This record gives sequence, structure tokens and C-alpha cells, in this order.
Amino acid sequence: MGKLLIILFSPPWQLENTDTIYEFAKAAIKEGHEVTVFCDGDATYNLMATQIVPDQTTPASKMAQLIKMSAKALVCGESARLRGIDLQNNLIKGVVRSSLGKLSELMEQHDRIIAFG
Repeated sequence: MGKLLIILFSPPWQLENTDTIYEFAKAAIKEGHEVTVFCDGDATYNLMATQIVPDQTTPASKMAQLIKMSAKALVCGESARLRGIDLQNNLIKGVVRSSLGKLSELMEQHDRIIAFG
């Protein structure tokens, strides 16, 4: 099957982009596609473990579910650092630190790319 790269720039609570990519990625995974989600800018807040609240569905819990379903989740390390996010202790389990340089490589390696800003 294909390789899908989703680039997210939106913060978790201002737009419904996190909900949209969750449903989009979930459907792609169920169809057998490989999915990678790259979070940059304010989207780095979508990957904070402290945003997961028991008995509530939050953007971060949706991202964690995607990781459990086999999606790869990457965070721009510099964007996270500039927002005061501790990359060692504050991210959802399974999130990989990345960079814009790596993003350019991912864009060459994937069949389809979609960005939500």
C-alpha cells in the first residue's frame, strides 16, 4: 500500500484539524497504508503527554491512539524547544524528535502529502 505523510501546524484546541487528521489517518491505516504525522509549530502541543486526561477524549489522546494503531508521530524538536516543551519528559510515548531537514526527506519518501495549518 501507499505511504501517507500528514503535516500538522495547528494547535490542539483552536481548530478541528487534529480531529480531522485523526479520522483521516485512522481510515488510511485501516486500508493498509503507512501513515506518518509530523507536528510543527504550535502543533507540537498536540503531542504533550500532560494533555491526556482520563475519561476525556483530547487531541493528545487521539494522537496516542494513532501511534498505537501503527502511525509514526514526529515532532519538530526546535519548534517544541521554542515553546518550552521538554522533549525528554513531556511527549506522548512513541513520539520521535525530528527536524525540518528530516521533513524534507520524508516528503521525498512518501507517496502522498497533506498539510493542515
